[in-house]
Amino acid sequence: MELYDSKKIDELEYDKGRLYLLAIVTFLSFILFTFNKNHLSTILSYETILLAGLTILSLVHYLVVLHYPTVLKRSRRIFLLFLDLAMLTYSITIFEHYGLFLFPLYIVLIMQNGLYFGIQYFYSGLVTASGFWVAMLYYSKYWQHYSDIVATFAVTTFLIPLFYLNYIISAHKEKDALSKKLSTVAEDAYHDSLTGLANRKTYTENLKRAFKEKNFFSLLFIDLNKFKTINDTYGHHIGDEVLIEVARRLESQMDDEDFLARLGGDEFAIISKKKKVFLPKFIQRIEEHVIGAHQIEKITVHIELSIGISMYPDDARSSGILEKYADTAMYTAKKKRDGHHVFYGDTAPKRKPSYRW
Repeated sequence: MELYDSKKIDELEYDKGRLYLLAIVTFLSFILFTFNKNHLSTILSYETILLAGLTILSLVHYLVVLHYPTVLKRSRRIFLLFLDLAMLTYSITIFEHYGLFLFPLYIVLIMQNGLYFGIQYFYSGLVTASGFWVAMLYYSKYWQHYSDIVATFAVTTFLIPLFYLNYIISAHKEKDALSKKLSTVAEDAYHDSLTGLANRKTYTENLKRAFKEKNFFSLLFIDLNKFKTINDTYGHHIGDEVLIEVARRLESQMDDEDFLARLGGDEFAIISKKKKVFLPKFIQRIEEHVIGAHQIEKITVHIELSIGISMYPDDARSSGILEKYADTAMYTAKKKRDGHHVFYGDTAPKRKPSYRW
């Protein structure tokens, strides 16, 4: 289940903007190259090829962020920033006096990275840009003659973002606060507020997922016996504490292949992918850890439960029927005097064999 992730959304938005801009600039570069017959045309041909390559690389980066948002997150952002600044510096170098109009893009790139990804990328952008300016002055004979222009733009690039530094910091604080709030809301939408377990909505999604996988799994419906009596005798506050304690004890018995949810009231559900041979031992563990006397706020409360089990694909191949069978088995278990769980397969009427003569 994927909750709200503002960092991933920011990175995707940033990548989208870059892709659109690169596509437009590449197209314009191609048009200029086509209609120019002078020395500038040769420069534009190299520029168009580089821009096209950068666009393809940016598209790959976007797909990586979309499908693998946590993979090498910091490294790929630094790489993208380095690539953009390198491309910008190269363009200014080869366009010479025309490159003068590209200098403000240093400010745009550094500000954008700071706003989208965090203050550390703002500082990284300034340091990286400084390195490229030194390289430009060292390798470009043209810009060596106009080092004062490079120095002026370098100072401007430092001063303008620094002037907005407090704005960038406050914007990120507000964004982080909003992200936490939205994550909490998303978390509440998928979890039970009392016990912290998954709720019915999450259970339904996991059950659908289990059916799509088409592998064996078992569905366990669990209901507390005489829970109304506990509420009536000790009050709803104690009843809530009982539910919290039962949830904690059930959760302590779950393995990686098990999913536990509270469906509402005193009803719980488990989707387990354990092999059939391990189910009896698993159910026995649950009964041993949950059934019995519990100390709830200095009150001794005796807790019993009933468990109904149905299995896919043995009992049913649709979610509605599988749930109905688990529910039927659970209510059968409530009527039993010599046990607390029932497998639906043990209660289902046996089909009579048909013979052909």
